[in-house]
Amino acid sequence: MRHNINGDIFIHENVFPVKIIACSGDVTDAEKLLQKKELQITTDEPYFTTLKNGNTGEKASIIVDFGKELHGKIRLLTYTLSGSDPANIRIVYGESVSEAMSTVGKQGATNDHSTRDFEFPVPPYSDMSINESGFRFAKIELLSKNSSINIKAVTAIAIYRDIPYLGTFSCNNETINRIYEVCAYTCHLNMQQYIWDGIKRDRLVWVGDMHPEMLTVRTVFGGHGIIEKSLRFMRESTPLPSWMNGMPTYSLWWLHILYDWYLYTGNDDFLRENKDYALGLIKIICSLVKENGKDTLPSYFIDWPCNGKKAGVSGSRALLAMTLTSAEKLSVLFGNKELANLCSKSKAYLTATKPVTYGAKQVAAMYSLAGWMNEHDAAEEILKNGAEGFSTFMSYYLLKAASKKDMTATLSALEEYYGGMLSMGATTFWEDFDIKWLVNACPLDSIPEKGKSDIHADNGAFCYKGLRHSLCHGWSSAPTAFLAEEVLGIKILEPGCKKIEIKPNLGNLCFAKGTYPTPYGIISVECTKDGNRVLVNYSAPEEIEIII
Repeated sequence: MRHNINGDIFIHENVFPVKIIACSGDVTDAEKLLQKKELQITTDEPYFTTLKNGNTGEKASIIVDFGKELHGKIRLLTYTLSGSDPANIRIVYGESVSEAMSTVGKQGATNDHSTRDFEFPVPPYSDMSINESGFRFAKIELLSKNSSINIKAVTAIAIYRDIPYLGTFSCNNETINRIYEVCAYTCHLNMQQYIWDGIKRDRLVWVGDMHPEMLTVRTVFGGHGIIEKSLRFMRESTPLPSWMNGMPTYSLWWLHILYDWYLYTGNDDFLRENKDYALGLIKIICSLVKENGKDTLPSYFIDWPCNGKKAGVSGSRALLAMTLTSAEKLSVLFGNKELANLCSKSKAYLTATKPVTYGAKQVAAMYSLAGWMNEHDAAEEILKNGAEGFSTFMSYYLLKAASKKDMTATLSALEEYYGGMLSMGATTFWEDFDIKWLVNACPLDSIPEKGKSDIHADNGAFCYKGLRHSLCHGWSSAPTAFLAEEVLGIKILEPGCKKIEIKPNLGNLCFAKGTYPTPYGIISVECTKDGNRVLVNYSAPEEIEIII
């Protein structure tokens, strides 16, 4: 079913469960919930599942698996009841089985940002849809004593934008192919009314987290208006000199996104719309850098693993340097040469100081991309011990910087890191992940086992401890852009994609091919190894100049 919400088309799709994870108490014919049925209640239903409670004892419950993470709500078709009328039902959503088995307040389980653990009354002969969140699993529990409920069907109503996947990638490594697909799907689920950070928690426009999502949007979905809508929302809700989301680095990211989005779209009207705000913000940012290279950023945040550490300060300074480069280019586009020169001077002051990574790989990546650290030195630091020390938010920057030296090792780190989440049952990628979590871990799609760690409940830190941890976070999706830009080698040289370079780097891959959407149409690239050479075939819209 298609729904028009303020001009945006969303699909509402009924998804039947694919597996019964567990039953407790008195449950009869649980497997009948897996049968696809006509979703209309009648007075004579031949197939249904029964949950029954006595006066005492274990409450009847069932946990179902919808097969993949989705954003949406539960739909429950109830046939008949006995005892209480209406019956009182509890539903618990989970991004993992352990979360579906949880109780709010234990192991980090929360109802933050969307209620995922709730009770409601169910009458007979009813068809009810309840409560949006992000989930893959659901526990349905009968609470009423001396009662039973006959359920015809349970579906998840998946809610997502009706948009085509224009960008594609495939190669001879199936894990990497799967990583691209899951990254694209992760971002797609977070493209709701605005760009969200997460569909279970952080259903907000965190603009600092939006740069990786913007990269995925342009790589997979093209010039979708959700980016400009979200940037506009943050601009209008953050009058200067306030910092977006209350964080200075997030205003830095806003400028960085504005330039990178313009480079892709060439949308002069949107650029002009943001001129006054951007110039005002650039002046504030330049004032934070002193001639001795020190800065007066009010606070520092680059990602959670570095938060509160010296590495967080260094990473934020590297982002400041990167943003000053984007700010200089924006100032030129706005015709303000004086401010462009000030941006250049401010960056020179900043980068004259010694870069110190404090052993944080993501900081080395940012220094490298800011031109503040030798690319090979940074890549060597990033690739030491493979994917150890990676973070999902920083994955694009880590991979991009590492590939400057060794694409084969970089692809191995990508496979180790994101493949690690896939091995734990991931169908979307997470708010954070550490490969150390894999040791003796129980996957998210199974009941936790005694003597093993719970990959969801037993990990996480900062604001994402335990089951509060989001397992569908848009910022984790940007390996799509890395694979398009660095493996297929598609790099934008002029605003609006009017000039594009195709310079592939396959590492140890035998071949790679894919498509990349532009404002003028689709570019198709196919790269094949021939000894020490890489043969490249491509097709592109005639409006685009291709440099090989």
